[in-house]
Amino acid sequence: MLWRLFVFFVVVLLLSYLWTRLSIRGIGSRVEKSSDYCQVGECFTEEFTVFNRSKIPTSLIEVQEDTDLPGYRNMVAFNLSSQSSHCWRTEVYCQRRGKYSLGALTVRATDPFGFFSLSRHLGECQNVIVYPEILDLPFFRALPRQESGASPRHWLASEFGPNAARVREYTSGDSLRNIHWRTTAHTGTLMVKEFEPDRTNYAFKNIWIVPDMHQASQLGEGEETTEEYGITIAASLTQKYIDSGKRVGLIASGDQSYLFPPEAGGQHLQHILQALAVMKATGKVPLDTLLASQIERFDAGSAVIVITSSDNLGVTQSLRHAIDRGVIVIAILLDSLSFGGRTSAANTARSLISNGLHVYVIRRGLGIARALDSRLTFSSIQYIGDKM
Repeated sequence: MLWRLFVFFVVVLLLSYLWTRLSIRGIGSRVEKSSDYCQVGECFTEEFTVFNRSKIPTSLIEVQEDTDLPGYRNMVAFNLSSQSSHCWRTEVYCQRRGKYSLGALTVRATDPFGFFSLSRHLGECQNVIVYPEILDLPFFRALPRQESGASPRHWLASEFGPNAARVREYTSGDSLRNIHWRTTAHTGTLMVKEFEPDRTNYAFKNIWIVPDMHQASQLGEGEETTEEYGITIAASLTQKYIDSGKRVGLIASGDQSYLFPPEAGGQHLQHILQALAVMKATGKVPLDTLLASQIERFDAGSAVIVITSSDNLGVTQSLRHAIDRGVIVIAILLDSLSFGGRTSAANTARSLISNGLHVYVIRRGLGIARALDSRLTFSSIQYIGDKM
């Protein structure tokens, strides 16, 4: 009797192993994704089909997608009868920029008795590029040089179009000419009109964006870093100006050297966004050295927007040389103190303003779009000092 039982169990084990081996050999898959690229904060879909080509049914199949996309896991379990298929769809949320792989599957089949489990890899990895977050910056202005006899107030007034887009509460500094009296009377609160920006009143055609990707200039942790803030600002400005018909170029020195001469059009925008998606702030070339080596590219009448931390005092001289060439220079300072550094943006901003630059200050955790609002921020030492 013991011998017969032993033989029986050996046969059962052998049949279970053969069942699992043959069933997993007949399994195939098909994966389709809705897009090859996405943007931080957006989603795309994947559709999966796993089918059984053999006549042997499978009792239990576990399928897991092989991916390095942060925060995403796709794992399902089901049964497949002979020559049948199972389909499902997932929605992928993109929370971090970069280049990631997905689409390949690991399938594990188990025999009816649960004795054996065999795995098999199906499909090939597909790449998806997650672009940086792009913010709407309707009121950011790379202001032109002040004309003789023209006041800064006149500059700002000429930068906005004639069409009122919305109303909001009055804040200190708003023009009394823009008060919306009907809404003020209705709400009992002083309200002013906001105007759509006039995108046609620019003297320059070429815009250079230069994010600081020098490793020694980076501060912060996780997603709240000067690297991520700088990439987000660079991507937002690139789309803003290309959408308005401008020619935009990009220069950076990070994990590699990046150079995109000024061009216009959607394809150029895609190329820059792809570079910003994978760019890492591991550069060995300081920003002032990079600017000095590329100064000849900045033609008179063009605009150069530099994005750097407030610790970087060495860029002042390089940017001063660009101004002497007739270039409009805008410095976007990431306040080091708010990112865990030791230097406030006040001193750096004063130094840059005194050398003829237009300065914006960005602090960690505060709205980027508001900080880059030209109606609120002007090249004023007093304004920067009041905000510190």
